[in-house]
Amino acid sequence: MTIFQSREALEAGRKYLAIGAISADSLRDVIYRAWERSHIQGANPQALQAEKLSKLDTQRLLEQQDALICAARPYMKILSQAAKSDRHAVMLSEQNAIVLDVVGDEQSVNGPERVPDPGSLLSEAVGGANGIGTPLAENSYVEIVGAEHFIAGFHPFTCQGIPLRNDKHQVIGALSISVRQREVGQRLKDILICASHGVEAEMLFRRLEADVRSVVTTNPEDAQPLDNLYQDIVQAHSAARLRLEMTSRLVAGNKFDYAKQLLHQAEELIQLFRHRATLWRNLASFAETEQIQPICLSDAVQELVDLLATETKIREVEIIIQTEEEVWVEADYQIFFKNLFHYFLRAFELVGSGGSVLVKIWEMQTLALGEISIIPIPALNRVQLQPHPFVLRIPTVKKSYEYQ
Repeated sequence: MTIFQSREALEAGRKYLAIGAISADSLRDVIYRAWERSHIQGANPQALQAEKLSKLDTQRLLEQQDALICAARPYMKILSQAAKSDRHAVMLSEQNAIVLDVVGDEQSVNGPERVPDPGSLLSEAVGGANGIGTPLAENSYVEIVGAEHFIAGFHPFTCQGIPLRNDKHQVIGALSISVRQREVGQRLKDILICASHGVEAEMLFRRLEADVRSVVTTNPEDAQPLDNLYQDIVQAHSAARLRLEMTSRLVAGNKFDYAKQLLHQAEELIQLFRHRATLWRNLASFAETEQIQPICLSDAVQELVDLLATETKIREVEIIIQTEEEVWVEADYQIFFKNLFHYFLRAFELVGSGGSVLVKIWEMQTLALGEISIIPIPALNRVQLQPHPFVLRIPTVKKSYEYQ
């Protein structure tokens, strides 16, 4: 946003106060939509501060949202650290744009011109266009600069916000940062986005911890291999947070080139953690999804091989994959993946340390079946009795599974 655009937004606000008309030509599209929603819902453009819940209602809300607050706090501190000594405030809200937590410099959090504190109502209906209510309304990242805020009390701030989602892609809140200088906000944009993904991953991580405890009691046969996989996933999660922390220190020290590399690594690790956590939950869950979907057999096998990388290293087993072309089938992915996982584990037991597992993928076109053959090849020092291969056949059209 240029200085000219900022002046245009300021003039649009004056015009709105004078005649109640919103000038589309003077506002960016996303801001125009936010002003229009704010006007329709009755937000007061002359308000100087946000409205708040009562102390009792605020306390109840904070207790209800404790899991989200605890998950977000480390990433809010990382984001605040990157802002260094610049005036700033990192804010967390729940899905209705009510502030849950604030981290920032002393003046921004507790000073006379402090940002809205926990219990403040920042939906567009109350707070107009702002860095929490508008990202939630738009369901995407939004930056709001100075006079682009609908109410006068927020004009000193440049705010950026992004929705937070759970593992079912449902919006559960928003993460936002408010600064006094727009260039500071631009410097922090990528860290804000990565931090929001970190919060989402943290929420998933905490659910995984509960799932692990459940597996030990309900699925003891798979408890050890699933725990081994879980430990690998935890390492990816920890490595992502560490890189994000290092990035914030580098940004605070104006070392942007290296910070950019680390931020990219952190984002990749977060996405890796989320993907592998989803695969792990498919393996650990007893719930039947009954969701038939297209599956590329070679991709699915490679996903499981990647997930089992540490397991194969510990067992000193080599996995060899042979496939000539992509084979697509239709099946319930969760059931398919579980069966594939158990076949691999059984093959590992048969081959022993130093052995190998040959995986052949091909299509039986005349029968409209995709086939995965998992062939155990024992180490030379084991009894030379060739184990029978495990064969998994899946229809290339919607039919029931056939296993051998």
